[in-house]
Amino acid sequence: MPRNELESFPKETLIKLIKVYSRNWQTLDGLWFSNVEAACGLDTTVKIDLKNWERQSVTEARRLIEALGIKGSGIADILTVLSFMSWQLTSPLFECEIETPSKAVIFYKHCAVQEGRGKAGKPVFPCKEMKLTLLSGIARAVNSEVKIRCISCPPDEPARDYWCKWELNLETRQQ
Repeated sequence: MPRNELESFPKETLIKLIKVYSRNWQTLDGLWFSNVEAACGLDTTVKIDLKNWERQSVTEARRLIEALGIKGSGIADILTVLSFMSWQLTSPLFECEIETPSKAVIFYKHCAVQEGRGKAGKPVFPCKEMKLTLLSGIARAVNSEVKIRCISCPPDEPARDYWCKWELNLETRQQ
């Protein structure tokens, strides 16, 4: 039997494999970040990481759009793509405070990155610019008329009930 014939595995095994691949990806990203941070400092690491996320978010979003057959009509499609991003499959999923066809407010009650840094005795990661880049890239790949606005994200002081909060707005052009 060929060793990598995915079609031969039951659905439950395939789901486990997807989660393993997602976790492996997160581990690689985390190790890369930690090693570069140790060698170059946080500021340099953030600059390099931001460049990676600029390209990675759009590339992954486009692949998901194609795989899922998404037509790019608005907020719901962006939330779908976001929920299937590889790093999102094993991380706590965002929650929606508001979701309409033209607006959504999402937030993360838990953040594996921030909570992991806390356990390791590291300071809170100032992720606002990175997350804005990531979410804007996903939105642009799905529908360029959707704009992202940060409500709160580190280095802002975290709220008691979430780590970060974002607003997505569909800005339709006036005819």
